[in-house]
Amino acid sequence: MSGKRKGRPLRPGALIAVPTPGSPLIDQSYLKSGVAWLEAQGFRVRLTAHANVGKSFKAGPPELRAQDLHEAFADPEVDAVVPLAGGQSGAQVLPYLDYELIAANPKPFVAYSELTVLHAAFGKAGLVSFYGPMASALGVLPESTRESWLRAVTTAAPLGIVDPDGPPAKTVVPGVAEGDLVGGTLSLVDTLLGTPFEIDTRGKILLLEDVNEEPARVDRFLTHLRNAGKLQQCAGIWLGDFKRCVPRDKWPVWGGASLTVEELIDELIVPLGIPAIHGLPVGHSREVVTVPLGVRARLDAGAGRIELLEAALVE
Repeated sequence: MSGKRKGRPLRPGALIAVPTPGSPLIDQSYLKSGVAWLEAQGFRVRLTAHANVGKSFKAGPPELRAQDLHEAFADPEVDAVVPLAGGQSGAQVLPYLDYELIAANPKPFVAYSELTVLHAAFGKAGLVSFYGPMASALGVLPESTRESWLRAVTTAAPLGIVDPDGPPAKTVVPGVAEGDLVGGTLSLVDTLLGTPFEIDTRGKILLLEDVNEEPARVDRFLTHLRNAGKLQQCAGIWLGDFKRCVPRDKWPVWGGASLTVEELIDELIVPLGIPAIHGLPVGHSREVVTVPLGVRARLDAGAGRIELLEAALVE
């Protein structure tokens, strides 16, 4: 608890810095609508000096992307850091970041998908961050998604039950577990193995979700985590949405009969005997919740619920 670094809740007039640690945005209309929504909530928005540059899937040199993050965290006028988008190449930034600087200036950081790698790296520095939509999407997402995002970044109290009014998740393995919530997009969590930024899953609640990955690749990632002992060390496992994780119609990675993600879960997760659920709206769908990473959570697999027990922000 004492090593955790938490930002302050956002209030009207708060300044949100928008960097691009991964890929530039292709459709600029999303930038306009996302900024408009944030401003309509009473926030000010400032793109960082090198935001949204680059002519490929890389938003400029990683040194400059890291510099933008440093300046956003170090600037006392900036109250939160919400990247423009994810995309690709986020991990290139990790060796260039000053984690002591970031830990000394904790602020709400909201991202997901490709930027799972930043959550993992910031978590090493003790920063509590938020897994949720980024600036470019906030102008077009459903109101329920935006309300969850807004509540997460403005509340200085434990957020409680995740999606309490929605249907419960499916029980994969019954049981109750408590631990800090970590994780994110499965394929990105997997890429961090063997690096200084790999996630410590010991005694943690591990969140995993993904999008557009065929079952054969989901199998590869889960098997890699299991072979590395990462899944066995968890207190509990929260499997979120695996949106469009089905075989491709054209040029699938395996041309024969496939398995479903549900069958892979039965094969790879159930035998671990660790409390686990599959479901709740987190990740790559349109109707999703924003959840803090690094705070203590309680997983009740029998009830299909996750409860966030610890405040992510402090006054």
